[in-house]
Amino acid sequence: MITESRWKHILGVARRAKELAAKLKPDSPEYGEDMFLLGILHDFAYEFRGKGHALAGGEILERNGYRYWREVSEHGYTENVDMTDELFILDCADMSVGPNGEDMTFEERAEDIALRYGHDSDAHIAALKEMAMLKSDARYASVCKK
Repeated sequence: MITESRWKHILGVARRAKELAAKLKPDSPEYGEDMFLLGILHDFAYEFRGKGHALAGGEILERNGYRYWREVSEHGYTENVDMTDELFILDCADMSVGPNGEDMTFEERAEDIALRYGHDSDAHIAALKEMAMLKSDARYASVCKK
């Protein structure tokens, strides 16, 4: 089930994705709209599943012909993914918006995840890996870094 705080996170990610899209493709307002929608859809499958929400969401969106279903399915994963611009934007947005929609640095987000799930949790370890991968990407300095 999607909680009120999850809705705030979803909206925060959508707004951040639109902002990042404007940095990557400043001459395309349509791209910003597309990335806002991607942000809105990235966690919708929490309504049906908690763990595994990304894959479930991707499957539902693929079944419905959504263009960026793969990005929803692969968000939050660091290994064996094709880091498209859209997935890069989504992951940067997701890692820089807190559980109640507030802007956060990667470091603040990592600490938030650690406090909620534990420093040794799979969620925290995965977030640290994802953040390191995003920071090592050439697009990071011009798109994600504040």
